[in-house]
Amino acid sequence: MARTTQGATAPSTAKKPTPVEVSGDRIRNLTDAINNMDSAAHHGLSEISAIARLTLAAMETPHPYTFPELIAQALRAIWEKADDIRGIIGCEAEDVGCENQDEASDRRLDAHCLPKRIEALPVAHAASEGGAA
Repeated sequence: MARTTQGATAPSTAKKPTPVEVSGDRIRNLTDAINNMDSAAHHGLSEISAIARLTLAAMETPHPYTFPELIAQALRAIWEKADDIRGIIGCEAEDVGCENQDEASDRRLDAHCLPKRIEALPVAHAASEGGAA
């Protein structure tokens, strides 16, 4: 597959899908996952929309500014609901082998955990104990 950019043809950077065995059970599992994700998104995003709209409407009155904690609670509810939806959709996708792979996030996590992994190595402990004696 190629893209045309100002008259030049460049290879597509999109990954080709890996072949997946298609069976009745696989289709049923995928359908269930899609239905569950659609339901979570529909209900959760409707709640987020309602909270945001109510918060914006309330901000047109003097009351929220008297009680800024009300705005903080609304924002916290939006945050938590978004995290819940992301978790539900992620779990459903993972259950059918279609989870999102964020390679940059994986590299950051690896970089963060590397010092702890090095400390956990028996060689590192032995060297630190030998150096302290």
